[in-house]
Amino acid sequence: MKYQIAEARKLRGMTQQELADALGTTQQTVQRYEVGQVNIRTDKLIAISQVLNVTLSYLLGMTSNPDPEEICETVPVPLLGSIAAGTPIEMIAVEDTYDIPAEVHNSYPKAFLLKVAGESMNRVLPNGCYALINPCDTVERPMKAYAVCVNGFDATIKRVKVLENGYELIPDSNDPTFRSQIYDYNEPDTDPVTVIGQVVWYMVPFGFEI
Repeated sequence: MKYQIAEARKLRGMTQQELADALGTTQQTVQRYEVGQVNIRTDKLIAISQVLNVTLSYLLGMTSNPDPEEICETVPVPLLGSIAAGTPIEMIAVEDTYDIPAEVHNSYPKAFLLKVAGESMNRVLPNGCYALINPCDTVERPMKAYAVCVNGFDATIKRVKVLENGYELIPDSNDPTFRSQIYDYNEPDTDPVTVIGQVVWYMVPFGFEI
């Protein structure tokens, strides 16, 4: 993923070395961050946003407005419930909404939020964040993060690889004990996997602890 770190750094008049010093890392690491050579942990991304005084949405390329003080127009979207990013759990509908930036909503007008529960996607989706799901029933971008139903009612978020006759659900976690799961329809009694939608954005709610 390409972040807008270089743009934010230049906007604040900092060199790579100055940003590295503020983060307690090396100039080479900052350079790798800026060219997208490594996946940045959520806590590091939050630290970068704080040092550069820009929003996470700006660093993630979801908005052109870097200024956290400037009030952005928001739109309420449905928050449907919890979805496991670990061992699949039953989705529980919640009657609630949460505001997201209007420009994000305009890009994905049919999308809804699901609360991530679990650590199996913590390299890209922290436990407790709200993932924005753009509804679809097929995997058009293999290896991207999708929300899927397993066996009709259990739900999870994983990177999805399309197989010849099934799916492989792949975690993206700092914990190596999370393993990929293969659902091969050539095998008897394989649970069916239904695609709910692609994860296109996420946010951390007010009061989120790191």
